Amino acid sequence: MNATRSLIRGLLAAVLLVALAASVPAQEMESADSMATETGETRLMDTIQATTEDGETLEFVRSQIKFFTVDHAALRYDKSRLQLEAYALIDRGYLGVQPVEGGVQARYEITFQIRDGNDSLLIGDSWIRNDWSADSTARGSGQKIPELIRYVVEPGTYRIATRVVDLVSKVFFIEEYPVTLDSIPTDEVAISSIILASRIEKTEDDVGEFDHNGLLVLPNAERMFGQTNPQVYYYAEIYNLSSEPGSRYTVRREVLNDRREVVKPLEPKDREVMAADLAEVDGFNVGTLRTGSYILQLIVTDQTTGQTTSNERSFWVYRPEEAHRLVPLVDPGFDIAALSKEEVNEELKRIRYLMTDRVQDRVDAMRDDDARRTFLARFWAANDPDTSTAYNEFREEYQRRLRIVNDRYGSLQRDGWNTDRGRVYLLNGEPSYIEDHPFDSDIGKAYQIWEYHQLEGGVVFVFVDRNNYGDYVQVHSTKRGEINNPSWYQLELR
Repeated sequence: MNATRSLIRGLLAAVLLVALAASVPAQEMESADSMATETGETRLMDTIQATTEDGETLEFVRSQIKFFTVDHAALRYDKSRLQLEAYALIDRGYLGVQPVEGGVQARYEITFQIRDGNDSLLIGDSWIRNDWSADSTARGSGQKIPELIRYVVEPGTYRIATRVVDLVSKVFFIEEYPVTLDSIPTDEVAISSIILASRIEKTEDDVGEFDHNGLLVLPNAERMFGQTNPQVYYYAEIYNLSSEPGSRYTVRREVLNDRREVVKPLEPKDREVMAADLAEVDGFNVGTLRTGSYILQLIVTDQTTGQTTSNERSFWVYRPEEAHRLVPLVDPGFDIAALSKEEVNEELKRIRYLMTDRVQDRVDAMRDDDARRTFLARFWAANDPDTSTAYNEFREEYQRRLRIVNDRYGSLQRDGWNTDRGRVYLLNGEPSYIEDHPFDSDIGKAYQIWEYHQLEGGVVFVFVDRNNYGDYVQVHSTKRGEINNPSWYQLELR
């Protein structure tokens, strides 16, 4: 792929606006192939490093918030191969910005990878985008930036990995999931994947990968619709229709709920066959649907041969006033829907160490209780290391550590999680060794040195009880990003 090519990007707010975005070669980060060692444990990586052209080594930390969503579709490329389209929808309001002439600019790198069933890299592409706006107030979390790439592949089982690196805030996130792509028959009526989009329109412009048979199709990788974007557009391709003169075909369209009950029948289509292969393009409004998960089902019948085929695509409807209905959909194993308002607020306080300052400021600014509850559910969903299980292992481990620190380091003045030792334990777990120095009259203070042998080749944390009340304050550490004061002993104990 030519990384210098400008692609059409959409900014999804109340409607999806289209703008040209500058892209530059991805020279600042490692190549796409360098994600090869990250498969399997990509969601658990804490940091990645990259070297700039100037030889500077930069460190990027894993974002605690999933700031993009991914999706894919498969269309027929030729008789034996498929056109795999991978999408990403990036939260524009999350990206950090830096001042530039005439406004502010976000800068991010995106990498797509396709890996086979043996976890071998087949294809990978990476490029960098600059996203300009007049000022930071023009950017919001309701705005989304779509990215798309196409690959020609054989039918089979693959893994799609997508990484987005915020080059301004120096954070990244990786999403990886398996897909099975079945072959498309050549001798009977068939239908491709259904692409759910936020916008479809005819265009004569060069819109790059977003072009489908002369149509601008902007896929909605979130597949989330509602008040601000109530219109669901869809695109699919129908193959191998009988092309004899006078041939006709029908398309039955239905919207099902999660119990597969028809909740919104759409007007069926009865049309003359204009070509053996053609596109099925239309849309519908979700105004009558409540917050929840749904399925769009298309059933195609060739009236000449009597052959029938079908495909379906799930999507979600969200209305802010019904946010409580959405929470169980994020992860059925969570009990967040049952938490009181006070319990939600308390849990948000206790996970503050897992958030960046930018995300914490955003949470603090939330005044709507349902919004805070939904944020909490989505936060844990984004940090679920194994989505195949009915529970979140990361959340359970964090809560286990919370119980330990509150028991060990809590006092009448504050809970254990709100202490320096509590914070370090929550983030890093049980130390490999604790060198404990109780109160000594010669020194006048007690202190502890915690050793973590498995972190960064071995690190230490030093805590001093400055007032002899059992309130140990962190004064030094050799871990990256922590307070570092090699002269702590002379300053604190002498």
